[in-house]
Amino acid sequence: MEYIALTTKDNRTITAGLAGIEGELMNVVVKNLSGIRLGDQVICRYKENLFHAYVLKIEDYNLYLYLPIQENMAPKEHFPRYPCCLEGHLLNDGKQFDITIVDLSLNGFGFTAKHALNKNINYKLRLNAMVEKETSLQIILQNEIYLPSNLFRYGSEIKAISQKDLLLLKKYLLNQQLTGKLLK
Repeated sequence: MEYIALTTKDNRTITAGLAGIEGELMNVVVKNLSGIRLGDQVICRYKENLFHAYVLKIEDYNLYLYLPIQENMAPKEHFPRYPCCLEGHLLNDGKQFDITIVDLSLNGFGFTAKHALNKNINYKLRLNAMVEKETSLQIILQNEIYLPSNLFRYGSEIKAISQKDLLLLKKYLLNQQLTGKLLK
Protein backbone atom coordinates (compact mmCIF):
# COMPACT_ATOMS: atom_id res chain seq x y z
CA MET A 1 0.00 0.00 0.00
CA GLU A 2 1.20 3.50 -0.79
CA TYR A 3 1.15 6.19 1.88
CA ILE A 4 0.10 9.83 1.94
CA ALA A 5 0.66 12.53 4.58
CA LEU A 6 -2.37 14.55 5.71
CA THR A 7 -2.05 17.83 7.59
CA THR A 8 -5.17 18.67 9.60
CA LYS A 9 -6.56 22.10 10.43
CA ASP A 10 -4.75 21.99 13.81
CA ASN A 11 -1.45 21.35 11.93
CA ARG A 12 -1.11 17.70 12.94
CA THR A 13 0.47 15.46 10.31
CA ILE A 14 -1.09 12.03 9.93
CA THR A 15 0.27 9.20 7.80
CA ALA A 16 -2.52 7.44 5.93
CA GLY A 17 -2.66 4.42 3.70
CA LEU A 18 -3.86 5.32 0.21
CA ALA A 19 -6.66 2.81 -0.46
CA GLY A 20 -7.71 4.30 -3.80
CA ILE A 21 -8.55 7.27 -5.98
CA GLU A 22 -11.50 7.26 -8.35
CA GLY A 23 -12.21 10.51 -10.14
CA GLU A 24 -12.56 13.16 -7.46
CA LEU A 25 -12.91 10.74 -4.55
CA MET A 26 -9.92 9.51 -2.56
CA ASN A 27 -10.15 6.84 0.14
CA VAL A 28 -7.42 6.77 2.81
CA VAL A 29 -7.06 4.63 5.91
CA VAL A 30 -5.92 6.26 9.17
CA LYS A 31 -5.27 4.82 12.63
CA ASN A 32 -6.42 7.87 14.60
CA LEU A 33 -9.47 9.91 13.57
CA SER A 34 -9.47 12.25 16.58
CA GLY A 35 -9.91 15.88 15.61
CA ILE A 36 -11.02 15.10 12.04
CA ARG A 37 -14.56 16.20 11.20
CA LEU A 38 -16.81 16.11 8.15
CA GLY A 39 -16.15 19.10 5.91
CA ASP A 40 -12.62 19.69 7.22
CA GLN A 41 -10.01 20.73 4.70
CA VAL A 42 -6.76 18.77 4.84
CA ILE A 43 -3.49 19.37 3.04
CA CYS A 44 -2.22 16.22 1.35
CA ARG A 45 1.39 15.43 0.46
CA TYR A 46 1.86 12.61 -2.00
CA LYS A 47 5.17 12.04 -3.79
CA GLU A 48 6.33 15.67 -3.47
CA ASN A 49 2.91 17.00 -4.59
CA LEU A 50 0.84 19.19 -2.27
CA PHE A 51 -2.92 19.57 -2.75
CA HIS A 52 -6.07 20.27 -0.75
CA ALA A 53 -8.89 17.84 -0.09
CA TYR A 54 -12.11 17.92 1.93
CA VAL A 55 -13.48 15.24 4.27
CA LEU A 56 -16.77 13.93 2.83
CA LYS A 57 -17.29 10.75 4.82
CA ILE A 58 -15.77 9.03 7.85
CA GLU A 59 -16.41 5.30 8.19
CA ASP A 60 -14.50 3.08 10.60
CA TYR A 61 -10.87 4.04 9.89
CA ASN A 62 -11.59 5.21 6.35
CA LEU A 63 -11.65 8.83 5.29
CA TYR A 64 -13.29 9.66 1.99
CA LEU A 65 -11.84 12.89 0.65
CA TYR A 66 -13.07 15.14 -2.15
CA LEU A 67 -10.28 16.18 -4.52
CA PRO A 68 -11.25 19.22 -6.60
CA ILE A 69 -9.79 18.41 -10.01
CA GLN A 70 -9.41 21.03 -12.74
CA GLU A 71 -11.40 19.31 -15.50
CA ASN A 72 -9.57 21.00 -18.37
CA MET A 73 -6.16 19.95 -17.00
CA ALA A 74 -6.90 16.39 -15.90
CA PRO A 75 -6.29 13.48 -18.24
CA LYS A 76 -9.28 11.31 -19.12
CA GLU A 77 -8.12 8.43 -16.93
CA HIS A 78 -8.92 10.63 -13.90
CA PHE A 79 -12.58 10.21 -14.82
CA PRO A 80 -13.36 6.49 -14.83
CA ARG A 81 -16.73 5.39 -16.17
CA TYR A 82 -19.04 3.84 -13.61
CA PRO A 83 -21.59 1.21 -14.62
CA CYS A 84 -25.15 2.31 -13.91
CA CYS A 85 -28.70 1.95 -15.18
CA LEU A 86 -30.40 5.34 -15.48
CA GLU A 87 -33.38 6.24 -17.63
CA GLY A 88 -33.21 9.50 -19.53
CA HIS A 89 -34.05 11.34 -22.73
CA LEU A 90 -32.01 13.04 -25.41
CA LEU A 91 -33.71 16.13 -26.81
CA ASN A 92 -33.20 17.89 -30.12
CA ASP A 93 -35.43 20.21 -32.14
CA GLY A 94 -38.60 19.23 -30.29
CA LYS A 95 -37.90 15.49 -30.59
CA GLN A 96 -37.31 13.24 -27.60
CA PHE A 97 -35.38 9.97 -27.70
CA ASP A 98 -35.62 7.55 -24.77
CA ILE A 99 -32.25 6.23 -23.60
CA THR A 100 -30.82 4.08 -20.84
CA ILE A 101 -27.45 5.25 -19.55
CA VAL A 102 -25.25 2.22 -18.86
CA ASP A 103 -22.04 3.96 -17.76
CA LEU A 104 -21.28 7.48 -16.59
CA SER A 105 -18.28 9.74 -15.93
CA LEU A 106 -17.49 13.44 -15.79
CA ASN A 107 -16.50 13.51 -19.45
CA GLY A 108 -19.11 11.29 -21.05
CA PHE A 109 -21.53 8.42 -20.82
CA GLY A 110 -22.53 5.26 -22.63
CA PHE A 111 -26.16 4.53 -23.38
CA THR A 112 -28.57 2.38 -25.34
CA ALA A 113 -31.43 3.62 -27.53
CA LYS A 114 -34.22 1.87 -29.43
CA HIS A 115 -33.61 3.94 -32.56
CA ALA A 116 -30.53 4.99 -34.51
CA LEU A 117 -29.48 8.56 -33.71
CA ASN A 118 -27.81 11.15 -35.90
CA LYS A 119 -24.17 11.42 -34.80
CA ASN A 120 -23.82 14.92 -36.30
CA ILE A 121 -26.36 16.62 -34.02
CA ASN A 122 -25.92 18.13 -30.56
CA TYR A 123 -28.36 16.77 -28.00
CA LYS A 124 -29.53 17.98 -24.62
CA LEU A 125 -30.02 15.48 -21.82
CA ARG A 126 -32.90 15.07 -19.38
CA LEU A 127 -32.05 12.67 -16.58
CA ASN A 128 -34.76 12.51 -13.91
CA ALA A 129 -32.50 10.76 -11.40
CA MET A 130 -30.29 13.87 -11.26
CA VAL A 131 -32.53 16.77 -12.19
CA GLU A 132 -36.05 17.08 -13.46
CA LYS A 133 -35.23 19.45 -16.28
CA GLU A 134 -33.02 19.61 -19.33
CA THR A 135 -29.37 20.09 -18.66
CA SER A 136 -27.16 22.54 -20.49
CA LEU A 137 -25.11 19.70 -21.86
CA GLN A 138 -23.87 19.17 -25.40
CA ILE A 139 -22.61 15.76 -26.37
CA ILE A 140 -21.01 14.20 -29.41
CA LEU A 141 -22.14 10.66 -30.16
CA GLN A 142 -19.44 8.06 -30.75
CA ASN A 143 -19.07 4.33 -31.26
CA GLU A 144 -22.48 3.32 -32.56
CA ILE A 145 -22.97 -0.44 -32.25
CA TYR A 146 -26.11 -2.32 -33.20
CA LEU A 147 -26.92 -4.91 -30.52
CA PRO A 148 -28.77 -8.20 -31.18
CA SER A 149 -31.54 -7.08 -28.80
CA ASN A 150 -32.68 -4.47 -31.39
CA LEU A 151 -30.93 -1.69 -29.48
CA PHE A 152 -28.22 0.75 -30.47
CA ARG A 153 -25.28 1.24 -28.08
CA TYR A 154 -23.54 4.62 -28.13
CA GLY A 155 -20.65 6.23 -26.38
CA SER A 156 -20.76 9.98 -25.94
CA GLU A 157 -18.36 12.71 -25.02
CA ILE A 158 -19.48 15.83 -23.19
CA LYS A 159 -18.38 18.79 -25.30
CA ALA A 160 -20.02 21.58 -23.30
CA ILE A 161 -21.69 21.71 -19.89
CA SER A 162 -22.75 24.63 -17.71
CA GLN A 163 -21.00 25.09 -14.37
CA LYS A 164 -24.31 24.47 -12.57
CA ASP A 165 -24.91 21.19 -14.39
CA LEU A 166 -21.29 20.09 -13.95
CA LEU A 167 -21.74 20.64 -10.21
CA LEU A 168 -24.95 18.55 -10.27
CA LEU A 169 -23.15 15.75 -12.15
CA LYS A 170 -20.22 15.83 -9.69
CA LYS A 171 -22.58 15.75 -6.70
CA TYR A 172 -24.52 12.88 -8.20
CA LEU A 173 -21.39 10.80 -8.92
CA LEU A 174 -19.85 11.47 -5.50
CA ASN A 175 -23.14 10.63 -3.76
CA GLN A 176 -23.43 7.37 -5.71
CA GLN A 177 -19.80 6.47 -4.87
CA LEU A 178 -20.17 7.29 -1.18
CA THR A 179 -23.44 5.39 -0.78
CA GLY A 180 -22.27 2.45 -2.89
CA LYS A 181 -25.19 2.80 -5.29
CA LEU A 182 -23.12 2.67 -8.47
CA LEU A 183 -22.91 -0.84 -9.87
CA LYS A 184 -19.46 -2.37 -9.70
